[in-house]
Amino acid sequence: MKRDSLNENFWNNRYLDNDTGWDLGAISPAIKKWFDTKKNKDLQILIPGAGKGHEVKYGFDHGFNNIHYLDISSRAVTFFKDNCPNFPKEQILICDFFDLKKDLFFDVVIEQTFFCAISPVLRKSYVKKTHEILKENGCIIGLLFNKKFDNQGPPFGGFYEEYIELFSDLFIIEKLENSVRSVHPRKENEFWIKMRKK
Repeated sequence: MKRDSLNENFWNNRYLDNDTGWDLGAISPAIKKWFDTKKNKDLQILIPGAGKGHEVKYGFDHGFNNIHYLDISSRAVTFFKDNCPNFPKEQILICDFFDLKKDLFFDVVIEQTFFCAISPVLRKSYVKKTHEILKENGCIIGLLFNKKFDNQGPPFGGFYEEYIELFSDLFIIEKLENSVRSVHPRKENEFWIKMRKK
């Protein structure tokens, strides 16, 4: 499946059909734990492919005022705006992640079901783009699947050795380990990651 087929229309139709199996209906417990343990609330944070924005809303409601929502789906954006009406409009980015302006820089990119939603042929581009938009010593944190899927996808799965090979050139892999806070259906099938920009 090429990038062009996973476009705004594709994702809007998924929302319209209520075909949103990736959506937990709440913040991921692992990412909630990350927010709850961070003392520096001034971090510039980006959550790409944020969907209904549970993670964005939680962070914003808990004082992380520099958090940014990004999604290509106008339908997803509408859900988020309805659910978080006080969120700053200028921090809602409605675009393709790969077209993100080169003058935006972040301390943290939070990964929650975005990487698995893009075509695997774009994974090297994802690594390059996250490296480009992160500040010095910036990090990707979050969750990646530790599973291969039988269907064509999305979601597209992955495994340990693949991630090591993919990220090692541009990132120091500080954590790539079984997530102990995954929701029940994903237990043993997710890695918790922390990858620092080289």
